[in-house]
Amino acid sequence: MAGYKEIKGFQVQTRTTDPTPYAQALADNPYAGVWSSGGNLNQERYSLSGAGTQTAGLVFGGYDSPSRRTLTEKYDGSSWTEVNDMSGARNEGSGAGTQTSAMMAAGRLAPATTNNVELFDGTNWTETTEMNTARDNLGSTGIGNTNTAVIITSGNPPNTVVEQWNGSAWTEIAELNTGRSLATSAGVTTSGITMGGANPPGRLDTVEVYNGSNWTEISEINTARSRAGSAGVSSTVALLYGGDVSGNPGVANTESWDGSSWTEVNDLATARWGLTGGGGASPYTTALATGGFTTTALANTEEWAFAGLPPSTPAADYADAITGDFYYNSTTGQFKAVNIGGAPIGTWASGGNLNTGRGQLGGAGLQTAALGFGGDQYPGTSPRDSALTEQYDGSSWTEVNDLNSNRRSLAGAGIYTAALAIAGYTTTWLNNVESWDGTNWTEIAEVNVAASYRVGIGTQTNALAVGGAAPPSGYRADTEVWNGSSWTEVNDLNEARYGGAGGGTYTDAIYAGGYDTSATANAESWDGTSWTEVNNLNNGRLNLAGAGDASPSVLVFGGGPSTSAVAHTESWNGTSWTEQNDLGTARPILAGAGTSASSALAFGGYTLKNQTEEWTADNTLADISFD
Repeated sequence: MAGYKEIKGFQVQTRTTDPTPYAQALADNPYAGVWSSGGNLNQERYSLSGAGTQTAGLVFGGYDSPSRRTLTEKYDGSSWTEVNDMSGARNEGSGAGTQTSAMMAAGRLAPATTNNVELFDGTNWTETTEMNTARDNLGSTGIGNTNTAVIITSGNPPNTVVEQWNGSAWTEIAELNTGRSLATSAGVTTSGITMGGANPPGRLDTVEVYNGSNWTEISEINTARSRAGSAGVSSTVALLYGGDVSGNPGVANTESWDGSSWTEVNDLATARWGLTGGGGASPYTTALATGGFTTTALANTEEWAFAGLPPSTPAADYADAITGDFYYNSTTGQFKAVNIGGAPIGTWASGGNLNTGRGQLGGAGLQTAALGFGGDQYPGTSPRDSALTEQYDGSSWTEVNDLNSNRRSLAGAGIYTAALAIAGYTTTWLNNVESWDGTNWTEIAEVNVAASYRVGIGTQTNALAVGGAAPPSGYRADTEVWNGSSWTEVNDLNEARYGGAGGGTYTDAIYAGGYDTSATANAESWDGTSWTEVNNLNNGRLNLAGAGDASPSVLVFGGGPSTSAVAHTESWNGTSWTEQNDLGTARPILAGAGTSASSALAFGGYTLKNQTEEWTADNTLADISFD
C-alpha cells in the first residue's frame, strides 16, 4: 500500500532569499590577516625595543637623530602613555617579556656598545647582572615570555653567540649556525626562532629554530632582510614584517610561518625598518608593529588581525544551506537547489567607466580594488602611449600618480596597493619594470627579455612574466620569475606566443590563448618548474584578459580571433574550460583583475573603450527548470 508520502509528496520550502552555503560564503569573504592603524607613539623613533602584546604593549629606548632615548611607553590597545624611563639612553638593544615584566639587554649606550641589562616591573627600571658579551645591532632579538627566562642571539659584529638569562645570571649556550647581526626573533626559550639579519655585504634569508638545546636551520624567508619586526609564541608559528633590504629605505612585506613554510600575506601600510614587534603568535592571532624609519623616524603603530569568516567555525546564518536542499524562491518565482560543484554560474554587470579610455593597458588587484595603468590612446591622443594610472574602488575610477615611462601592451601583477608594471612597447620593445606602493611608481630591476604583450601572474614580490612579442621571431616562449629583487629566466612555454591570458601564482599558474602563427586555443599549466599542455580553450583567440590568483579558479574573457572582437568568457576548474555568459561589450586588448572565477573585473580595450564590467559567479546555487 502506498504511504502518505507517496500519495501526497512532500512540502517544498519557501524562501524569500537564497541561502549561502558556508563554502561559498568563505570564498566570497576569505579569512585573511590585515594591518590597520593603531595609536601613534608620543615620541617618533627607530631601532627601538619592545615587549608585550597587541593590547598590552611596551616599547623602550630607540633613536631619533641626534638623540638616543630612555623613553618608555605603554600601549593599551588604542593609545600610548609615557611611563618611567630607563636608566640609560640606548638603541639597537634587545627587548623581551611582557608589559609588567620586561627586559632591555645590551645595545648602543652612547658613545659605545654596552652589555648593560635593565629589568622593568611594570613601574620602574632596575639595573641587573650584565651580559657576558657587549654588543649592539641586536634588532628585536630577544626570546622570552617574562624577564626571568630570556635568550639573546647574535649582534655586532655579526656573530653566533647566544646567551640565556635564568633570572639572576647569564650563561652562554649553543651557538647559531650562521653568524649575523640585526636579526629578528620570536618564541620562548624552549621553542624559539631567529630570522634574517645582516652579514656584510648583504642581508640574510636564513632561519634557525631552537628546541631548548640546539639551533637547526630550516626553510628560508622569501625576502632577505634585517631590522624587521616579529611576533610569535613558538618555533612553529611566527609573523615577520617590515625590515631593511640593501639599497631600500624599508619594505612592507609580511610573511607568516606555520612550522613548515613561509607564506607572503598582506603588507604593512607603511614600509619601514628598525621597527619593533610584539603581540600574538600564530597565523590566526594578533601582532603589533611600532615605530621605525623610512626617510625619517616614525611614530606609526599598526595592528595585525584577521578579518573574514573563520574557516573552522561556520556562522549560524549558513547552517541551513545544505547540499541537495530544494526550495522555492518566492521573490524571483524560481525553483532552486543548493548545488556544490560544477562550473560557476556567473554574469557580467556594468561598472564605473575609466576616466580615459584606452586599450593594451595593464591591470592588477581585485574586483572592488583594482589598478589600471599605461595603455594605447590611439587614435586621437598624442602621444599614443600612456603613463596614466587609475584606481577602482568598486564603483568608480580615480586618477592617481602616473607611471615613470609611457607604454602600451604591458603586463600587470599584484594588488592595487602593491603592483608591478612589466615591460611593454613604445617605439621599441621594453624591459622596464616599475613597482607601485599605493602612491608612487618606482623603477626596479628589469626583465631579461624586452617584449610586449607579456602576461603577468602573481604578486609584487613573487611573480611570473610569460610569453610576449619581440624580435626576431615576433612571438616568444620566455618565462621569467621575480623574487622581489631580481628576474630569473626559467623553463619556456611549450608554444611560443603573445597576447594570451592567465592567472594563479608564481608556482602554480595557467596560461591560455594567444597568437603564434594564428589565434590559438592552447593552454598550459605551470608547476613552479615547467609548463605542461592541458585542455584547450573552447574558443581560440588572442589579446584576451584573465583573472584569478589560484590556478584551479581562473577566468579568461574577451579577445578576438584576429582583428575582430569577441565577448567569450570561459572558466578553468583545474581540468577543463567551461563557457560562461559573455561580456556585455565584445573587445580585444582589454585588462583584467580579480581573485577567482567567481569575482573579476574587465576594463578598457579596443578602440579606446572606457567601459568596466564586473563578473560575479555563484558556484553553489543552480536554477531548476521544468519541461
